Amino acid sequence: QWIGSVFSAMEPIPFFMMTVFAFNMVQRRKREHPNQAAVLWAVGTSVLGFLGAGLWGFAHTLSAVNYYTHGTQVTAAHGHLAFYGAYVMVVIAIISYAMPVLRGRQANSRRAQSVEMWAFWLMSISMGVMVLALTGAGILQVWLQRMPTDNAMGFMATQDQLRFFYWLRLAGGVGFLAGLVTHLSSFFIGGEPAGEQQAGASLQAA
Repeated sequence: QWIGSVFSAMEPIPFFMMTVFAFNMVQRRKREHPNQAAVLWAVGTSVLGFLGAGLWGFAHTLSAVNYYTHGTQVTAAHGHLAFYGAYVMVVIAIISYAMPVLRGRQANSRRAQSVEMWAFWLMSISMGVMVLALTGAGILQVWLQRMPTDNAMGFMATQDQLRFFYWLRLAGGVGFLAGLVTHLSSFFIGGEPAGEQQAGASLQAA
């Protein structure tokens, strides 16, 4: 178990290297790319994927720690952030990049991209609220239900003590839903494509 724990604990290292690589690539091309919304989603997945799968996974990957945390809200917190960062944001980044191309343009209008960026921040901050709430709930759950040996609380009795964190998690979920609706609304915002705006400005300057 300890050998496996050591190798599992090394997982954040390549994750962090991939995050640095992503930032280096963006620094080279971000000013030239007309679809800044897609770039934001792509960078976001490297950061939140690292936090969710890397750091939150590392926090309870050692066998001596996982013995107490496995199946608690700590696991739920890790699962939420890892899935959102490593999978959901990748899919949204692909959609953000591909949809304008499928419509025959390089990128959506600046206004549509602005709305999409608002969606990014709403969804990501709300996910952060949910994850922190679940983390707090998990720590308290471990303390009340798993750590004591003689007077440990039962599962349902422990859940009653976690209501405050669950209300916070609900607030984060509502915010995430608002971000999702904002993202979907950006599909229906028209305007001149951003790439054509830049090309027009270059022609006028010439």
